[in-house]
Formats: sequence, C-alpha cells, structure tokens
Amino acid sequence: MTVEIRTLRVDEIADATAAMDGVMRRAYNAPTFVAQIGWYSSVQPDCLVVATDGETIVGTGCGIAYPDAGFGWIGVIATEPAYERQGIGKRITEHVATILDGLGCASVLDASLAGEPLYGRMGFVDHGPTRVMAVDPAVAVGSSVAGGSSVAGGNVGAGSGAVGGAVDGAGSGAAGGAVVVPGGAVDGALVTVMSSTVFPATELSATSAGDVADVAAYDASVFGADRSELLRLLVHDHPGRSAFVRSASGAVAGFVIAQHAVIGPFAADDSDALRALLAFAAGLPWDNGARICVPPESVHLPTLVELGCHTVRELRNMRRGIDVLPGRSDRYAGRISLGIG
Repeated sequence: MTVEIRTLRVDEIADATAAMDGVMRRAYNAPTFVAQIGWYSSVQPDCLVVATDGETIVGTGCGIAYPDAGFGWIGVIATEPAYERQGIGKRITEHVATILDGLGCASVLDASLAGEPLYGRMGFVDHGPTRVMAVDPAVAVGSSVAGGSSVAGGNVGAGSGAVGGAVDGAGSGAAGGAVVVPGGAVDGALVTVMSSTVFPATELSATSAGDVADVAAYDASVFGADRSELLRLLVHDHPGRSAFVRSASGAVAGFVIAQHAVIGPFAADDSDALRALLAFAAGLPWDNGARICVPPESVHLPTLVELGCHTVRELRNMRRGIDVLPGRSDRYAGRISLGIG
C-alpha cells in the first residue's frame, strides 16, 4: 500500500497522539514524547505531520513557526523501523518545511550525524554542532555553593551529590522560593522560582508583575522570537522548576526551566548568572539525570564543561533559507528540545 504524507487535522490530534508517541519512542529509544506533542499541538496545531500506511501511522514530523523572527523549527522526524530507507523521513521533512514556508519561515533543525548527508542534499547548510551534555549535579551545585548560596532558606551542601537531596524544606521548588547569592555567583542577585499558576500572566509569586514581562522579553531577545505561550506551557507542566535571575542593576540576567529530563530553555548573560541558575536546576530532583542541549553559538560551553557537564551526543545544526538566526543566540545555553529550539 502507498504511504501517504499528510497534515493532521486539529480534531485528529488527540486520537493520533498515542500512535505518534509510539513511532517516536521506537525511533529515538526515549521514554515518551507525549508532552512535546502536546506543546506542538497547543502552539502550532497546523504543523503535525504523519506518514500513514492505510490507517496506520508509520512516520511523524512536527514543526513550530516563529514568524516574527522569520524561521521555524523542524523536529521529531521519525519512521517505524520496517519503513526505513524508503524516503519517508525526507518526504515528511519537506512537508513540514513547506508548511513553515507558507507561514513565512525558513527551516532550522538539529540533524543526527547519520542524517546530516541527507539534509545536506535537501539544501540545508551545516552551522555547527549542537551538543547534548550530561549534568553532574555535585559539581554544578557545589560551584555555586562556594559563593555562599542558599535555596529558599534550605542550605545546599557542596558535596551532597545526590539528586533530589540538594534542596530541602521550603526550597524544594515551591513557587516564590529564591536562591540568594550574597557576594557570590551573581553579586547579590536573586534567583526567583516561577509559579506555574501565574507565569506568564500578570505576576510572579513574591515578585512584581513586571518580572513576567521582563522574563518573556528577555527570552525573546535571546532566542529572537516571542515564545510567551510556549514558556507558559513549560512552566505549567514543570511546577517549581523554573527560575530567573536579576543582576544587581535590576535587569533580567538569565532564566531556566528544568523539565523532567532536560534543562532548557536556559539562557544567561554571563557565567555568573549561568552558575547560579544551573545550581538551582541541578539541585532539583531528577529521575535519570539531566541533559542540556547546547546550541553551536553559545558562549557558555567552556563554563558548562568547567561545571562538570560533558558531551554525550553531538548533532549538526542545519538551516535552509536563513544563515544567521536573530537574537542574542550566544547567550542561549540550552534549548527546550532538539525539536523545538
């Protein structure tokens, strides 16, 4: 039977989610993609693409457009093993890219080393390595502790090492908690835990309403596009695992959202802000360790290595129709995911 490539209708997404997740899990050997599918369907419901053999979903691909920045991201291109080497992945990628093009967006993706030649033949240009890095919580937390950090009143032990044991009491991720770094990593700046129930609405717990707009604007300035709705979904799905830092001058100097397996989005103006935010994220509970997807332009790679992060996988960031991404991408330490940017 002929394999068809098509865009899911909005009313099909809920019923197709389990099948899409299964294809993605088998292709990437990962626990689940349900959350990512949900983010795509909420933010870009017109860009979920499937390959079907009759009524069976045998391939997937998703895209998210950032029209205010002129580019979009292609991700989770997956094919059932029995359908590999039939050009299905290429057809899905082109289908997603065509949707993005219709929205005024060039195409960006992170390709595996095996997939790089294929995307090169499709006109994508290599712009350097995207590194997936594993985080050592003992080193990351201990580095900030050297400056005298505390988490919402609960001290962080420099040698704790145990994931989930680094934050105690009120500092276990409750909204409104804070990491204060007196004379240490951020010159007295405040790392404030975001509340999933209010960000990015009118206020943050224990902060002014202006913080919300400032964090969203900071992300837009770094990534190059407005992602307010996506940030809201991420914070909502990961309560108590988001924080931002203000410098002594009062400006937002960075922020982080710690997902269940990935630290990202993660951005910081300098290594001091990076250290404080990574200490916050690394000190949270992690079931199977944390990863950071570091973009090729990031200036934070040396500091991440210094803080005990090490590369476990390398991909190639590839672009078609755009050379330089907008924003201050050098400040970007960690992507939301390889499929979203």
